[in-house]
Amino acid sequence: MIDTIIALATPAGESALAVIRISGQLSNIIANKACNCTKPKPRNAYLVNYRSADGQTLDQVVITFFNKGNSYTGEDSLEISCHGNPLITEMICKDLINRGCRIAHPGEFTRQAFLNGKIDLPQAESVAQIIAAKNEQALTLAQRNLKGKLSDKLLSIQQDILNLQASIEAHIDFPEDDLHENDQERVHQKVRKIVHELETLLLQATRTKLLTRNIRVVLTGLPNVGKSSLFNALAGKNRALIHSESGTTRDYLEFDIKIGKFWITLVDTAGVHNASEEIELAGIEMSLEQANEADLFLWVIDNSVPHPTELPEKFTKLLQSKPTLLIRNKSDLGKNNWAPDYNPSPKAINISSIGQYGLRELETLLLEIIQKLTGEGSENEYLVGVRHEVLIKNCLDKLNRFLTESNNEVGDEIISMHLTEARNELDIMIGRKTNEDMLDILFGEFCIGK
Repeated sequence: MIDTIIALATPAGESALAVIRISGQLSNIIANKACNCTKPKPRNAYLVNYRSADGQTLDQVVITFFNKGNSYTGEDSLEISCHGNPLITEMICKDLINRGCRIAHPGEFTRQAFLNGKIDLPQAESVAQIIAAKNEQALTLAQRNLKGKLSDKLLSIQQDILNLQASIEAHIDFPEDDLHENDQERVHQKVRKIVHELETLLLQATRTKLLTRNIRVVLTGLPNVGKSSLFNALAGKNRALIHSESGTTRDYLEFDIKIGKFWITLVDTAGVHNASEEIELAGIEMSLEQANEADLFLWVIDNSVPHPTELPEKFTKLLQSKPTLLIRNKSDLGKNNWAPDYNPSPKAINISSIGQYGLRELETLLLEIIQKLTGEGSENEYLVGVRHEVLIKNCLDKLNRFLTESNNEVGDEIISMHLTEARNELDIMIGRKTNEDMLDILFGEFCIGK
């Protein structure tokens, strides 16, 4: 007998309501015996008393039964809505265990839905993406994945590869029908088209990383240029200690703020310069660590100083490797508008973090940059996760090997094998080929109860 699993589907703690989910063969029996609801009609709600196995009434609850043909998991399921008192939910869960159920593992409800053919693997992954979405764009794209849009795209690519393979293997079976040079070129064109589609998906994997978490915006620059003042101004609170003496900030601070539809983590770091004191060196090293994790730099300079000192080389290289916005702070004290030759940012803005000058314009500019980074407004139609990214790269490798070896007149059997391997990577992505270890890792990242 397959286990009947249970889990609290709502957050722990006091609330108006709590929902306990049950999936498995015991669902109907529990509705009958615990709730005195004989032959419940699927997807109908019943107000009943939940009684424990020893006859004690634990709570007045609302139950909804789903038969396996219409349930989320593809199994008979029961949802119990009770009062959101942790004591009540604990007593009901203990009673369900006494009746033969067990506590579900993280993501086990969705795992059962996948194993029972209710959804494929990209759709299963989208469930976690919907729960974790940090902005409206991520939510919209995750919902598209749940509807099967990413799966449809992958299946379409796979079918294109299969059609190509069929034509090549027809030539293997009937070698007297030589492939003309024009026919070979058409095959190559079709493969290059598939490569382009996969590369587009790969680009979206980078955007997905930004959409599924807070965007890290790191303030960097020399000491005493006003990074902490700007941090406080954007945060709307005095989070960072500010002082006229250089090197006040030696640790880094974080604060989450919302700009437009996006949540960003603002990071204030120690001023970078050629220091000699051990504690300052430690602070600068920590700044470098934060810089490596940045999605976007706010490079802050003191615009009232005629000839600022250059940043250390390792920082200028980082600035050139990532999107950077030049912030000319203290512009109310003077407007030199300087920018050294290594300035990687075509965009710059004059502000005064103390005088609250230019801050609204800065937020508008930040929003524009973030929208560009995340692809908002583009044809970015899918959330492409880390697992997908690895498999897409593998698939691209097989297709590029096909192109290389077919140009080198390698046998048709060998180059056809590369197409088979490419299709296998897509099979793994869709979930046609899986193993228990992979599923354990994937669904282990889910919350319990989903």
